[in-house]
Amino acid sequence: MNIFSKLFNSNGKPNLNVLFENENFKKFISKAEDISIGYSEINIFKLENIEKEQIGYSVTENGKSLVGNKSGDWKKNWIVIATDNMDDPIFVDIENPNLPVFISEHGNGEWEQNYIAISIEKFSSILSDLRNLSINRQNPVEIEKNPISETELELFLTKTKNDNNWMDIEYWEIFLEND
Repeated sequence: MNIFSKLFNSNGKPNLNVLFENENFKKFISKAEDISIGYSEINIFKLENIEKEQIGYSVTENGKSLVGNKSGDWKKNWIVIATDNMDDPIFVDIENPNLPVFISEHGNGEWEQNYIAISIEKFSSILSDLRNLSINRQNPVEIEKNPISETELELFLTKTKNDNNWMDIEYWEIFLEND
C-alpha cells in the first residue's frame, strides 16, 4: 500500500501519521520557521497543529470531508502545511514522493494549484534564501529603510527558477514586491 492510499481512512479524514513518516517532510517541519519580509510572510504550521489546520480545506470542523474529484475541488492528496499573509493555503501533494509545494487563493469558490516549489527540499531552500533576504527587512518600516536591491531580487528569482526546473516564479515575484 502506498502513502496515498494509506493517508485517508474510509470517511475521507486524513491520517497524517503517514505523512509524518516521510523523512523529507519530518526534516522540513522540524526546522522550518516563519518568514516575514516587508509586508509579506509565510507562517509554517507546527507539527502538532497540522491536523487541525486542515479544517476548511479537506475537512469541516466536525470532520466531514470537503474533498472532491471535480475541477476546483480540494483534492485528498493535498495537505496544508502553511499560509501566507493573505491566508492562502500552502500545501504539499502527498501523491508525489518529492512532496511538491503549491499555493492556492482562498475565497475564489474553487481551488487552483500553483507550483511554488518542486519539492519540500526546494521549498526549504527557498525559505532559507528568503530568511537571508529578510535580515533587517522583516517589516514595512525596515524594508523601507533597507529595500531589496534589483541585484538581490534577480539573484533570488534566478536561483529559485533554476533550482525548480524553470517553473513559473510569479508567486515569488509578487511575494517580494512589498508595495
